[in-house]
Amino acid sequence: MESPIGRLWVSVSPRGLVAISRGEAPDADLPGPAASDPVAAGSAMAELAAYFAGQLRTFSLALDLEGVGRFDAAVWDAARGIPFGATASYGELAAMAGYPRAGRAAGGSMSRCRVSPVVPCHRVIHADGSIDGWGADTWVKRWLLDHERASSASSMP
Repeated sequence: MESPIGRLWVSVSPRGLVAISRGEAPDADLPGPAASDPVAAGSAMAELAAYFAGQLRTFSLALDLEGVGRFDAAVWDAARGIPFGATASYGELAAMAGYPRAGRAAGGSMSRCRVSPVVPCHRVIHADGSIDGWGADTWVKRWLLDHERASSASSMP
């Protein structure tokens, strides 16, 4: 699907969302777009489209975390608890996940997250308020944060 942050490739399984890849072609390191469950893929794309249109604050999509370690799963789950339009530091995220001394490891977990923006990695920033760490794609993180702040200012339910 096309989005304001580029072309997105959605991969689903019968258990839920597996991956979202951004680019002209799916990321070779991620599972490819699922052809076996077009209804689930359609639901995922519909929620993403509503999010980008400013009509959705919370994703209801189930995640297929097969192969994801316990720490990453806990951190990704905690990140889903960061309110729409808000941010948390990596240290705060680690504490939310039950690992209060693992801020750096939480940053590593966010870098491995394959289902952003459903898991809102973009809402996790450095303690000093900076948002670097996304390599050449820092603009995507900034766009998502600005989008949510603008949507929060509107009267969206």
